Amino acid sequence: MILALIGVITISMIGCSKKEQAAWSKIEKDGSFTYACSGGYPPFNYIDEKDHSLVGFDVDIANALAKEMGVKAEGITTEWDGILGGLTSKRFDCIIGSMAVTDDRKKQVSFTSPYYYDGAQFFAPKSKGYTSIKDMKDGKVGVVTGTTFQEELAKYPNVSEVLQFTSDIENFMAVQNKYTDGLVTSRFVGLQAPKKYNLVPVGELLYSEDIAIAVRKEDKQFLDKLNEALAAIIKNGTYEEISNKYFGTNILNKE
Repeated sequence: MILALIGVITISMIGCSKKEQAAWSKIEKDGSFTYACSGGYPPFNYIDEKDHSLVGFDVDIANALAKEMGVKAEGITTEWDGILGGLTSKRFDCIIGSMAVTDDRKKQVSFTSPYYYDGAQFFAPKSKGYTSIKDMKDGKVGVVTGTTFQEELAKYPNVSEVLQFTSDIENFMAVQNKYTDGLVTSRFVGLQAPKKYNLVPVGELLYSEDIAIAVRKEDKQFLDKLNEALAAIIKNGTYEEISNKYFGTNILNKE
């Protein structure tokens, strides 16, 4: 009986080990991995207007990680609201799309070490004269569906309606067209807001969050490879070079 039990445990452990290695073995064999992002989150990931290619900080990071691992990275765009389902159903190998680490998400997927630190910022037209999100009365605020920003706004009774959009491009345009009074998004995404949309950041950050790469829970070897590659590009200066290209600073540094 004891020997039989040991046999079952051993076979089970071998099965788990093979399962954990399967994704990376396939990536190594194919010479590439696929990653998903929304494609509507500039400057992190977006479609270039000239050649319609996927570009941005996330894309450059994905390519740098792939180079470090000796493979190529292939980007896929999908709606943010269903991106976790796409990962768990194996439509792609990982999410490199500026995903915040949350307790709920950690129940579904595994995360690498953070590859930058972000914060939620409220943006509104300068003409509104707001000094805080709390200055609004019966305000309409926009967010992207499925983001942590959506949950945060439930804490503000002066926000009468939260309107959801599929991308931050639509989110910004809604404020510009006076469909909403303001929006909540990444402080880094909003860097372009004053110039492009005539919006300004209002008040302090609503909260801060860790941004990481998501992989399926069973793909432990791939997770380890990503973490090793991330550590390498941080150490050799590639990460800082990419960060400076988009933001003029190292966004891995907590501020």
